[in-house]
Amino acid sequence: MPGIWQAARWATQAGAAGGGISRSRLAWGALRDTFAHGPVLKRWMRVVYELKARGIVRDVPGEYLRALRPSVHRGTTVAERVAQLTDHMDWLETAFHPKAFERLASGAPLVLADLTPPRGYEWMRLQVQRAPSQSPEGEMLLTLTMQRMAEAREKPQPVDASVLAFSRFRIDKVACLAIGGVRGQRNQVMRVSPAEMIQALHGWKASVLLVRVAQELARYWDLQLVGLNPAAHRLQGWSYRWNSRHRETARRIYESYTSLWDHFEAKNGPPGWVIIPLNSDEKLAAMALSPEKRSRQTRRADFWIRTRNLLRLQFKLLLERQRLEPRLSRVTEQMPRTSAAVPLDPDWGDDDDDEIVPSHLLETGPGNLD
Repeated sequence: MPGIWQAARWATQAGAAGGGISRSRLAWGALRDTFAHGPVLKRWMRVVYELKARGIVRDVPGEYLRALRPSVHRGTTVAERVAQLTDHMDWLETAFHPKAFERLASGAPLVLADLTPPRGYEWMRLQVQRAPSQSPEGEMLLTLTMQRMAEAREKPQPVDASVLAFSRFRIDKVACLAIGGVRGQRNQVMRVSPAEMIQALHGWKASVLLVRVAQELARYWDLQLVGLNPAAHRLQGWSYRWNSRHRETARRIYESYTSLWDHFEAKNGPPGWVIIPLNSDEKLAAMALSPEKRSRQTRRADFWIRTRNLLRLQFKLLLERQRLEPRLSRVTEQMPRTSAAVPLDPDWGDDDDDEIVPSHLLETGPGNLD
């Protein structure tokens, strides 16, 4: 557990503050929270050093600051943030096959599907990877990544055409895959043009496609899918309303997220979250359109069906599913799923239980069988 001044030093020396927060503000938050939430942060540091000893975590200061950076959900306290991080790390190792988990732990992306690239591009992939420590929106990134051919550009670099950030943690004791953010391209130099995106995705919006992939992931992992309510975004807080640039950014985020969740007919869930259904119209309402529109919708439907088949094949090779314990006749009892997603009540209320779920990483060790 770092001291107060060491935590502030880590904040000022951070490679990038990220998340719209300055280094000075991060340093002040490190001073304040290290003093006020010492026992909670000490529990998180035990998890961090356990993961570091196993080679899963390398940047200890970055992981400490991960718990102190304000979450994209402005109602998240430090104690809740530590509980979410601990819950996510406990789940992460059980969600992937060992070799896939090793690749993720090394910082490399994990390819979920190789899609047919548009003209002039070498490849186009759906990938999942760990988010950098300064990301406030989630601990994992689902990306649509493309790379131009060497003939089109000297020393081409991969371009993230769209990114979805998510985490896995429990909300009111329900295991959820929580989408904290969906964004487009941020690189101002290496960009994919709208015409190329339409050609590559057969008319799909990149953000809609990534949410559909998130639906498949949540269904495979047996999780409830929730998304951030834009009214709970951190930029909607009063401290950001004084800046006109922040107000404009908050307005655009609110409009884009509302439009995206309305497309999936999401319902209000627990405070700050909306519940996204796991099933969408596979036919895309193609029969209700004119012949010309029906043809375009059919092409989009065919593209999604091919993509979904690729994803489901890769899921079996890369991802772990929470399975029932083996049942031996008259010897053991069949155990229930440990991460079953209980259907969520639209009137999900606040839970007064603030107890932090302890990490199973800290409870394992040698022992005797009685």
